Amino acid sequence: MKITNTVETLRAVDIELVAKIHATCFYDAWGPSMIRQVLDMPGTFALIVRRKNYSSIIGFALARIVADECELLSLGVESEYRANGAGSLLLTATMARATLERARWFFLEVAEDNDVALRLYRAHGLARVGYRLNYYDNADGTKTNALTMRCQLPE
Repeated sequence: MKITNTVETLRAVDIELVAKIHATCFYDAWGPSMIRQVLDMPGTFALIVRRKNYSSIIGFALARIVADECELLSLGVESEYRANGAGSLLLTATMARATLERARWFFLEVAEDNDVALRLYRAHGLARVGYRLNYYDNADGTKTNALTMRCQLPE
């Protein structure tokens, strides 16, 4: 039996779970208070993906719309659920929401060595438009460069 996933708007009660997922995905993870701060910024929204018929959250996307641009602030999926379409589902839903809210452009930063994320973003029409030297901190004290990616959203 194939398990399907559902996308929902993040509820305040789920912020702790999203912070736990964030911590498994990123070295410089955002805790619950940081996620609340981000959500308090004008134009910010968050989506989660759940396994259908289960209460468990397996991924999240945080984005912010300013003027005609939507920036993907963070997207993460629990490691055991990666490569099952959850990231693609979240990205598609985030881009659709941005389009509904009249954003014309979608952009993000991604570590240049994150091949899985780069494949996902390219598959959704994003292309490299910039480069940020030493953008991300790593656990070993080194830094990783970031690529800036962007695409135009449909009208």
